[in-house]
Amino acid sequence: MTTIGFYHPHCAQGGGGERVLWKIIESLATSSLSDGSILDSSNPKCLKQIIIYTCDQMEKEKIFEEVERKFGIELQEGCGVDIDTVVVPGGDALINPISYPRLTMLRQMIGGQKFMSSAFRIAESAGYSFPDIFFDTTGCAWTHSVAKGSFFFGGKTKVFTYTHYPTISTDMLQMVYERRFSYNNSSEITGSKFKNFVKLLYYLLFALLYSFYGRLADVVMANSSWTANHVQKIWRPRGGVNVLWPPCNSKGFSEIDMNANGRENLILSIGQFRPEKDHSLQIKSFARLLKMKPKPPRDARLILLGGCRGEEDEERVEALKKLCKEMNVEKRVEFVLNQPFSVLKDYLARSSIGLHSMWNEHFGIGVVEMLAAGLVTIAHDSGGPKADIISPGETGFLASSEEEYASKMHDVLTSVNNDEIHQLRKAARKSSMQFDDGEFDGRFLKLFLRHTKEFNISS
Repeated sequence: MTTIGFYHPHCAQGGGGERVLWKIIESLATSSLSDGSILDSSNPKCLKQIIIYTCDQMEKEKIFEEVERKFGIELQEGCGVDIDTVVVPGGDALINPISYPRLTMLRQMIGGQKFMSSAFRIAESAGYSFPDIFFDTTGCAWTHSVAKGSFFFGGKTKVFTYTHYPTISTDMLQMVYERRFSYNNSSEITGSKFKNFVKLLYYLLFALLYSFYGRLADVVMANSSWTANHVQKIWRPRGGVNVLWPPCNSKGFSEIDMNANGRENLILSIGQFRPEKDHSLQIKSFARLLKMKPKPPRDARLILLGGCRGEEDEERVEALKKLCKEMNVEKRVEFVLNQPFSVLKDYLARSSIGLHSMWNEHFGIGVVEMLAAGLVTIAHDSGGPKADIISPGETGFLASSEEEYASKMHDVLTSVNNDEIHQLRKAARKSSMQFDDGEFDGRFLKLFLRHTKEFNISS
């Protein structure tokens, strides 16, 4: 029989990365084929066991309940494939960036390797087979070396990887080289030639290690053309990079009525309150919009909807509220925090415009959700939204500055050509269907089966 091991330390969380993990597992565990492949139950080498290496201290049954509640993915016993978890005690401390205030990326890399070494030892002592396929669904390339290390002990493990965001990219190297200030490149560094030079050397060293470990993967997947391009530049994998867009619930969101008459002049932003989401750009753009001529509708409001992960995010929200007061827009900006899915759907049904402002977003599931719900979406002119999701003027708009965002919002809110706006909404919804769950399942299985046959895993 064949065993597949998944590296996903926080498999019980509810983010886009976890949605990819569980959709992949669902596809593998529930597909019943009769083609002699690894998913053909009549094949002696068919898939029989899936192991998830995690640090989430939850019973397997409880994790399955959370997966069904958050993603609607039901993993039933008796499907023919055993799905188990191997928990690494203290594993979170090994991979959490908070554990490493200095040389964070390098020490996280070492911590990730320790995590996997411990996971394999624990799995072996529990009687689990070493995986025939090691599947990294987080993009932590340094774990590949631990899985490939089995080769020296007689193993022939193949490594599959799905990267959501490159740990280091040519953009990051360029930013440090040019001494540009960013949320992850402080003025303390950019203001000193020496410190900036040391950081650049550190980044270059890390990029070399990242490239070495990345090239150990046998099959490389990425969630967008943007991510694939950067992974290709850094890793230069032998088999290239396969773009596999993450699964989105496009059909579910497309059930929202697209009738413009039922919508309010709400501008909706969806996303956690993290620094890279750049909510301040949205607030400043909205303040600029309100000063434009002709005046936008008096009931136009900006809705910032998202989750706060902890104290740092809460402090960030307070800083954004202070910015609203400084810009004199506090009465027209609403913060909607930590609300259930039903509230998100309600705002998607009521809003007219969707707003996204993260520079180099690796993909943009929130952008796809807004397109599917029929919002006129204005996304950042970079990353996944630019490369894969938005066709400017056809399915939405792209912007990068306060002036551009304000201008696009103004055009939509003051437009007298309702038919043109309606046609854009329809085209956006239709375009979003290429990212639907069902499309992901088909593309993943086709890619997976092709490579397992090439590696003779199923024969």
